[in-house]
Amino acid sequence: MEETNTKEINLLQLINLFFNWLLKIGKNILDLIVYLVQLAYRHKSIVLISISICLVFGLYFSRPSAKVYKAEAMAMLYGSETQTVKEVSKQLENSVGSNNLFSLATKLSLPDSVARNIVGIQSFFVIDYLKDGVADMVDFKNNHSLTDTLNLRMKDRIYLQIKTTNISQIPKVQAAILNYFNTNKVMKSQFDIKRSEIIQQIKICDVESKRIDSLAKFSYFKDIDKQVRFEKDKLLIGDQKKQLFYDDLMRLQDIKSYAQNKLTNYNQPMELPSGFVVYPTPENGTVKYGVIAIFIGFVISLILSGLIENLKKILAFLDKKQV
Repeated sequence: MEETNTKEINLLQLINLFFNWLLKIGKNILDLIVYLVQLAYRHKSIVLISISICLVFGLYFSRPSAKVYKAEAMAMLYGSETQTVKEVSKQLENSVGSNNLFSLATKLSLPDSVARNIVGIQSFFVIDYLKDGVADMVDFKNNHSLTDTLNLRMKDRIYLQIKTTNISQIPKVQAAILNYFNTNKVMKSQFDIKRSEIIQQIKICDVESKRIDSLAKFSYFKDIDKQVRFEKDKLLIGDQKKQLFYDDLMRLQDIKSYAQNKLTNYNQPMELPSGFVVYPTPENGTVKYGVIAIFIGFVISLILSGLIENLKKILAFLDKKQV
């Protein structure tokens, strides 16, 4: 009994210590907030000046002519896989505006008036969680685990993103990007090979269908005596295996229909079913940048105020000689 009571007391003490620690942490945080408020009040002129300067910068970077808009599209690939397209896309993503040979204007054959409004172009892998051919997530952070065998990168599509300061030029940029990918030698070659493979598959289905149809006619119309027999505990009358030709024809028709449906999509190596969709809210909106500027200005003012109040201590510390 005494041992049980000792354990209960120790547990209660542990709980009490934990709550005391939480209260101490909360009191320290509250004291810090009170100190910062007092510090800001004592140096309110520095706070106002710092916030005003940062707010001016925030409003400048969010001015109408500098607003950056996003336009995104799901690109369907025919022939090439995403890894190939990702490599081709690097030429656009790593373009250098200061060099004419590596600028977007040169690579996309766009006028300078359009290319200089493009802030950047990026491509992202698309993740399929259930391996059912349905896109579930876009890997914007590019940190999807390659060891995960269930959540796979889709091979037949890639997500494209454009950042621009002029959304009215998106149709021109979209046409230029499609032309860039669809005229790429590697992608075009892979597209042609895959398309020829599908066409050949349809031709084989047609040939096999005619062959089975001829064989069926020969089998159906030749004279066979009626017969009754047991086969695997079943009573069979006549030649039941003639119906297998029907199954073969239907299977060929399914293969052919699937190939024909695929062929209708094989018009060019890359397609944008919905085109680039523009997000009307800019990334650097006035309200967003205004709030961020006020917060940054307030933090800077607190740092400056703390340095001013502790300037003597800082100088004394720096001037102190090591023994």
